[in-house]
Amino acid sequence: MLNDLEIINMAKRSLLISKNFDEKCLTPNGYDLRINDIIPGNDIKKGTVFFVSSYEEIKLPDNIIGLLFIRSSFARKGIFGSFGVVDAGYMGNLTLSFYNALKDVKIERYERIVQIVFERIEKPEKTYSERSGNYYGKSGINL
Repeated sequence: MLNDLEIINMAKRSLLISKNFDEKCLTPNGYDLRINDIIPGNDIKKGTVFFVSSYEEIKLPDNIIGLLFIRSSFARKGIFGSFGVVDAGYMGNLTLSFYNALKDVKIERYERIVQIVFERIEKPEKTYSERSGNYYGKSGINL
C-alpha cells in the first residue's frame, strides 16, 4: 500500500491523482476523494440511491490499482456505497453509487466522501483501456 509521501511524489508527476490534487485530502495511507456532481441533487431523501462523480481525476499506472472505502462520517449517517476496484491503467473521474438508509441528508460539492488507497500489483497482460475501457477518460457522472 502506498503511503502519503509516495502519493505526493506520484501526484507531482500527474499520476494517481492527475487533476485537483490537494494535500489536505491526504491520509497516512490514502487520499480522500471529493464530490463534484451529484444526481439527483444535494438533498438526499431516506431510501434513495444517488450518484456522485469525483472532483479529482484519477490516472493509474499499469502496476497500481485503487481500492475505495466510504468515509466513516458518511457511514454514520446511514449512507452505504457500492464500489469496485479501480483498475490498473484507469484514467478519468470516478462515478460512485450510494444508498441513503437512515434519514434525509444534505451533501455538498467538494465534501470528502470516499478514501482511495493504492496498491502495487504485477503489471497485467492487458490494462483497463486494452481490456474494455468503457469509462476510460470520462468525466462527470456516467451511468
